[in-house]
Amino acid sequence: MISIFRLLSLHFDRSFSGKGWKQLSWLFGIILLVFVLIFVMSLAYNLANPSDEQLASDEVSAPLGRLFQLICLFIDPGNINNVPPSFRWFALVVVVIGMLLFTGLLISVVSNMLERRVERFREGDIDYQLRDHVVIIGFDEMVPTLIQQICSDPHYEQCYILVQSTCPAVDIRNKIHTLLDTKDESRIVVLHARRDSKEELYKLHTTQAREVFLIGERDEHDHDSLNIDSLKKIVSIHEKKEGCRMIPFTVMFENQTTFAAFQLADLSVEWRKYIEFHPFNFYEEWAKKLLVSRCYNKGNKPIIYPSLDRVPITEDSSKTVRFVIIGMSRMGVALGVEAAHLLHFPNFCRDNKYKSVITFIDEQADTEMNYFRGRYQHFFEIAPAIYKEVNQEGELDIQILSPTKFEGTNANFLDIRFEFIKGRAESEVIQQQLSQWALPESNEILTIAVCLNYPPQSVAIGLYLPDNVYENNIPVFIRQETSSALLSMLSSRKDEEECQYHKYSHIYPFGMMDNCYDLDRSGMEKGMVIHYIYDFFSTYGVLPETCPSIERLKKSWNGLSVAKRWSNLYSACSIDCKLRSIGWDGKSDISLTSEQIELLARVEHNRWNVEKLLLGFRKPTADEEMIIASSKAKKDEFKNERFVHPDICSYEELPKSSKDYDRCIVEGISLVVNYRKSVQ
Repeated sequence: MISIFRLLSLHFDRSFSGKGWKQLSWLFGIILLVFVLIFVMSLAYNLANPSDEQLASDEVSAPLGRLFQLICLFIDPGNINNVPPSFRWFALVVVVIGMLLFTGLLISVVSNMLERRVERFREGDIDYQLRDHVVIIGFDEMVPTLIQQICSDPHYEQCYILVQSTCPAVDIRNKIHTLLDTKDESRIVVLHARRDSKEELYKLHTTQAREVFLIGERDEHDHDSLNIDSLKKIVSIHEKKEGCRMIPFTVMFENQTTFAAFQLADLSVEWRKYIEFHPFNFYEEWAKKLLVSRCYNKGNKPIIYPSLDRVPITEDSSKTVRFVIIGMSRMGVALGVEAAHLLHFPNFCRDNKYKSVITFIDEQADTEMNYFRGRYQHFFEIAPAIYKEVNQEGELDIQILSPTKFEGTNANFLDIRFEFIKGRAESEVIQQQLSQWALPESNEILTIAVCLNYPPQSVAIGLYLPDNVYENNIPVFIRQETSSALLSMLSSRKDEEECQYHKYSHIYPFGMMDNCYDLDRSGMEKGMVIHYIYDFFSTYGVLPETCPSIERLKKSWNGLSVAKRWSNLYSACSIDCKLRSIGWDGKSDISLTSEQIELLARVEHNRWNVEKLLLGFRKPTADEEMIIASSKAKKDEFKNERFVHPDICSYEELPKSSKDYDRCIVEGISLVVNYRKSVQ
């Protein structure tokens, strides 16, 4: 009996503390049970028969009259005066029970339902049947500004934004409230749930969504694994939905190694039927914002970053670019790799001594260098590196690290060189080295980025560099995390006309957490156009005269492997740098001569070499080259499955057919640059 009572009480507590309809079900069940008992007990009393008029109409029987009187007593205490004296004490009990159940419990349950509904809304515990909405899974510092971008983008006009997170819903609304007006704030729906629960993922209705952003929560040790697990569960939900359309999924990876793996490895064929996969990484995204788009939009005055090649580096130029990165943090490494994708110039084609140099300075440069060279081992199989270390005499010892696998003409044909300096940036010998690189008579175009993990230390390093760094207007990028206000105030001029020199005018904050991801799809559109040009040339042997609609481009784009998508995107990112090297002003129409096309085709191949090596492809050995040359099937197997590409070589050794593709990409630059204008 005790066990049965415990079971019943547990079932009651669970049901009655649940949703409102369960509470009402319990209440009406109890009322019905009590009323049945009252009716049975009332049979012991003689009640007045129905009136003569009722009997004459033959519409009501005596039992119904009893039932009707009991109902009237139960819901209205005033009817107690109409019962016979012998029935009044029983009627009084019925009236009291009715008052308790109807005027007491019923009102209490209804008010409790309303309060519970309000409480569930505040806690983010209500599931709404949304359609054509934007889903954001997870919450961190970048989500509020992502929501702000979505609300201001006409593409997402009037659609609801569903935010799912384990953070308290009140905290999420408070952080969003500071950025949005009342109208936009009404579009936000917060759901308190876990992204690793399939049951709770159903509540997001992603099969009906317009777009999904899988961000994850802050301060998670297994962030990337949880995001992939969540994505896997969502795909399984979409598989069960008949006729489910393909939906864009932007997935954030916190670890750069994971992100790099998804730049090369493709999703399964089944997954690609349901999701349009877009991986991104905070550090890689900021590297593109700083070096490619060169703009940080927040507030009334955006920050415009200077390019690493601030003057045109033409074929006849004797200038080279040196990008110095202080701190081999994740941000520092991301900047170095992104710079390696961009810094390719025509003067290397004239003389291979004109290489762009990316210099890392770090206290643990030896350890970090080994990790970096291991991560990008196929790059260093071909390219040498330079290692410098401060010795006991306070001088820099220089060590040249030869390519690890190839030699002779099979090595050292890349136009990028990495240097690693072990030491503290504030030490005298490194300060002297920075001062020397900053001299006006130097042929190197210097840019410095301070990427230490501790922002106040980054500020200290960035504000106390050698004087001629500031005097010669060398750009200094300083990593921040929460706000750019301090450095923006230091770098601003009160009066441009009166103040000809301002020490900190060329200091730029970057790396802020709040506005990392950019919804602008122009970079992806350019990558789609490049793929279309490549595919058209491969099919017809000529360049297209125009490009199709964005819908047709997307259809072709979605059939590409992830590695090929990234290859097209990196090619698109390099266009501005190429055009600056031939003196294009960004305003006039692009018209390339045959000489310029041939020159930029060589530059494009140099860029492509570095891109493939950094993405994880490698140069084949002599034995592998013989196998690859034996058949097209073997060539495709090595390229697509083993990531071994025979075209990783100098331009002189490149087959004519591959050179034609480089030329077609360069000839199609005007189509890429003018695509958005042509479709408007």
